[in-house]
Amino acid sequence: MADESTDVYDEIFDFRVVAALDFGTTYSGYAYSFYQDPLKIFCPQTWFAGEGNLASLKTPTCLLLNPDRSFHSFGYTAENKYVYLASEGKHQDYFFFSRFKMDLHWKDMQHDSELKDISGKSLPAIDVFAMSIQYLRDHLVQTLNERGTLADLSQIMFVLTVPAIWTESAKLFMRKAAVKAGIHTEQLILALEPEAASLYCQKVPDDHLSFGTSHLIRSPGGQYLVADIGGGTADFSVHELNEDGSLSEVHMATGGPYAGTSVDEAYLKLFQTVFGEKTMEKLRENDMMEYLAILRSFESKKRLVCEEFSENVGVNLPTMLSKRLKKKSKKINKVLNGCGLEGSISFHDNKIKFSPCLIKSLFNHPICGVLEQIQNLLRKHEAIKSIILVGGFSESRLLQEKLKENIKGKTFVIPNECGLSVLKGAVLYGHSPLSITSRIMKYSYGVASDSIFIQGVHPKERKYSDDNGESRCKRAFRVLIAKGTRVSASGVEISRTAEPITNTQMSVSERIYYTENVNPVVVDENCKLLKNYVLSLPKDNEKPRIIKSIFTFGLTELKYYAEVLETGEKIQGALDLQ
Repeated sequence: MADESTDVYDEIFDFRVVAALDFGTTYSGYAYSFYQDPLKIFCPQTWFAGEGNLASLKTPTCLLLNPDRSFHSFGYTAENKYVYLASEGKHQDYFFFSRFKMDLHWKDMQHDSELKDISGKSLPAIDVFAMSIQYLRDHLVQTLNERGTLADLSQIMFVLTVPAIWTESAKLFMRKAAVKAGIHTEQLILALEPEAASLYCQKVPDDHLSFGTSHLIRSPGGQYLVADIGGGTADFSVHELNEDGSLSEVHMATGGPYAGTSVDEAYLKLFQTVFGEKTMEKLRENDMMEYLAILRSFESKKRLVCEEFSENVGVNLPTMLSKRLKKKSKKINKVLNGCGLEGSISFHDNKIKFSPCLIKSLFNHPICGVLEQIQNLLRKHEAIKSIILVGGFSESRLLQEKLKENIKGKTFVIPNECGLSVLKGAVLYGHSPLSITSRIMKYSYGVASDSIFIQGVHPKERKYSDDNGESRCKRAFRVLIAKGTRVSASGVEISRTAEPITNTQMSVSERIYYTENVNPVVVDENCKLLKNYVLSLPKDNEKPRIIKSIFTFGLTELKYYAEVLETGEKIQGALDLQ
């Protein structure tokens, strides 16, 4: 890997430790290594569930808050405590949040957005994320202090992982939450999850790979596909290894909701089909312990599903569902017949049983989505010889079998620790962020500008005349950089200057937008507002009043700098949320 970047941040802080926080949809954890030995990565925390019958190097992304909205617990502790509270009927005033990370992507959250907990109560989303990140940070610091390896918090460079398909707004939200959690913004960098996994697979020894060999992904000039299939999203990128050991992105990140939680959602939907959505809602409201038991029982069983899986999956019915079954048995059987499920779902000894074929069908949506995404990229990049599978859902035997069955002539490279590849790779990225040398712009970025009207280009309905009689286009999209552009990962600066349209104008508004359109002409419904900055202008309008803006693209986050040249007023740093 390129090693000239290991001291990129040393000018500001005396970093001794790089620590990665992998805040996942289903599971979260942390890892770290020291500057003198970057490859010796520690995942020191073993998280225990229940009475210690299950241990893992990650803990569920679950947050429990007290009735006064203060922090109670996180992870297995939060999950177990909430189950206990529910069994005692004391859970109603507590707040329990689970698997909430993906709300960031699908709901395009802003600073004032709210999240609903499992029972429907709402709290500010920024607080929920911040308290979760703070728990991971504090646990990390405690571990380092217990081992006598940390003198001061300022000696840690934090790396926070984010999906590559996330919008700028989602990434900005995560930074805001991390800063609120007590991480100094200058001590924080974001790592794109497929890139982190790719770096890890470049370094992991061959005996750490379940399938495949490393030579195909470690040959300079070789292209390979990274499929990061986690709990909430599946990210797909194409990387190429450079002569100096650094990586270049060949195809912009793509992906979607083809991950583990969609299997859980399909499983829960079976109960809704059989017993009705209202009944399941009542179960959640009146017997949270039994509701959670349904979900928990499936979590361990779904790991066993493969092509040869041939066992019925039985689940004990909660009392409420058992009573409904007895009371509405004819109606339920009619529903099953109408859905074609009469041979796939049965009832015996107060249990509901699902056939192995039905259980395997719950995996169809994410597996088909993953397969389609990979095949699309293989058609576009014939030079790809290998496919790296990482992320928690990549551990699914059924997923692995289906991919190998349908994709021929490619080598699959699967680390033994699929679920830890991103986490450990993020540590490596923190040590050497310039190991990624170039990226492909996922969006077109630009500013809203009342530009000179161009006949045949701008729509007529946007045309108007300014105070000087000049024809202008209302809210034209002035492209700063287009989607698909290859840029240096160390940052590419693009500057622009602007002047007020009228002499009486006392401020200038800089509206920054992004869109999936390659060459947008005007700001429309396909464009998302990233930020609106307002810069005050000097009162002396006899002199030029010029605003210079500099945008830095290619980093994991967009940077922005603006200055009114006459007054020196400036805005600098990472973009902030609205």
